[in-house]
Amino acid sequence: MASYLAPIVVGDFEIVNDQPSTEAAGLPIRNVLPPHLAAAPPPAVQRQGEMLAFLAERFGPYPFAAYGIAVVDNFPAALENQTLSIFGSGAESNAAIIVHELAHQWFGDAVSTATWEDIWLNEGFASYAEWLWLEAEQGPEALAVGIVAERDQFVAAQASGATLPPPGRPPHDDLFNVSVYRIGAMTLHALRLTVGDEAFFATLQTYFERYTGSTATTDDFIAVAEEVSGQDLDDLFSAWLYGDTIPEFP
Repeated sequence: MASYLAPIVVGDFEIVNDQPSTEAAGLPIRNVLPPHLAAAPPPAVQRQGEMLAFLAERFGPYPFAAYGIAVVDNFPAALENQTLSIFGSGAESNAAIIVHELAHQWFGDAVSTATWEDIWLNEGFASYAEWLWLEAEQGPEALAVGIVAERDQFVAAQASGATLPPPGRPPHDDLFNVSVYRIGAMTLHALRLTVGDEAFFATLQTYFERYTGSTATTDDFIAVAEEVSGQDLDDLFSAWLYGDTIPEFP
């Protein structure tokens, strides 16, 4: 276990075993909820088994023995703790956040970064899982239109003077900046458009299988992508991860 994924939470909770999600996932889904949520979990929480099965088809077998979330009052964010992600009150209603933290069980938890500078391997991958879920829910056009629109917003913000560090080179005092999340996800989409769906998802699965239970670097991921696709991808990753401007999608 990565050491930052070992928190302790103390409070008035109920452990709720979600049988429909357990059946959908093929492994126990249990949630640690305040009493008012335990009585009526939000719809997004009740879809975790479906989400887990969906991501397993794309990333490879779920790497642990159980999953679920803990909802904690006054926690300001969500955190991908191994097998039991923590959500601040209110965040549990957002399906995209639930998918994001669940995706971290593969990328961030089972495969951790070798250095914090490689954090886009965690956050970019989890953010792209949000786009994959949107694609599954609303169709490929929703992904294509949405991710291009988001890129254009970032380009406009950068043109207006916003600081957007390259996702592959985050500042030491701002590791979890928006670039590692959102431009990191765009990097994966650019890879997908370049190599095609078959090679793209084979890359994710090979990378996960090869490095699960250990750490990996950006160079490790690039090597897997080039091995699986048979393409030289140095220019693509150099532009998206280390360039000062956001490239156009292929």
